[in-house]
Amino acid sequence: MIIGTLFLLKEHMMSGSLSLERGLSVLEILKDSDEPVGVREVARRLELSAPAIQRLLNTLAERGYVEQTADTRRYRIGHGVLVLAQHVLRKDRLIALTEPELQALAAEDCFNAFLGVRCGSAGLYLLAVQSRSPVVIRSSPGERMALHSTALGKALLVGLSDDAIGKILGEAPFERLTPRTVTEPEQLISQLRTARTIGYSTSLDENILGVISVGAPVRSSSGSVIAAISVAYPRSVCPQIEIAEVGEKVMAAAARISAGLGFGGESELQDKDPHDAA
Repeated sequence: MIIGTLFLLKEHMMSGSLSLERGLSVLEILKDSDEPVGVREVARRLELSAPAIQRLLNTLAERGYVEQTADTRRYRIGHGVLVLAQHVLRKDRLIALTEPELQALAAEDCFNAFLGVRCGSAGLYLLAVQSRSPVVIRSSPGERMALHSTALGKALLVGLSDDAIGKILGEAPFERLTPRTVTEPEQLISQLRTARTIGYSTSLDENILGVISVGAPVRSSSGSVIAAISVAYPRSVCPQIEIAEVGEKVMAAAARISAGLGFGGESELQDKDPHDAA
């Protein structure tokens, strides 16, 4: 959840402050490193002076967002970030509405349930609820996901135009994660058009071999897709489950979450062409 909080801070905090942008960049470098990082290394990566980076680190350390190791004097993410993460968990309406729905989905059969949002060209998991199945599919809050190969990622794209999707995903071919991964834009667009029609997206061995996932978009009061939920389950454990039946359950859960956010229903989208969405 700490990693997800850092992404959300950068995604949602709109400010003209150069210091804020640099401070967030410092946090991202520390977050991506397995080991504490020194001042000069951070300065090199950001192409800034060491004194400027030291001032930023001092400010972040005063608030507990970074901490210095006693032995090497290098820096790592501080426990103060946990306060921000807990605030998101307590105050975020999307998470509050989604968690019981994911719990209910995970309580059925062998579903592992997830909530995610889009951060640029990737998806970001916000919640993950594991099933009691003997095979667990692990994706932790804060982890990134591919948009083109996961059902959750595809559900995040259904409200966008073909041109917008192309700009987000970049040049083809997309990364091949399994032999079943769709790597060409035309194929992906075809899948998304089907998802818009039936109301849910699928990933059949496209992200992880042997795993099926089904996703559905979550909409704001304006009808915009702001998040998505999905369930994933192993073929070997649940071969008897019909994908269409799973799709209905995931769509129903997403609809309840969307209603809680003020979305009035599919009738509100009748006058909107999804291909006009930005």
